[in-house]
Amino acid sequence: MTDTMVWKCEQWFAGQMQEQQLFMSEAQAREFAKKLHGVAPELVLKIEPMPIQHVWN
Repeated sequence: MTDTMVWKCEQWFAGQMQEQQLFMSEAQAREFAKKLHGVAPELVLKIEPMPIQHVWN
């Protein structure tokens, strides 16, 4: 991916999105998710690339 992409990490709890964080690299997003691993059994983390144009116009 190039610098035209950001990585979105969504935190889902009980079927609802609770928070969304944006990162400049996949490694940063995965490191963040690793820190949250095991916090709550119901917490689901979703990481995906997203065009930066969807964030800033």
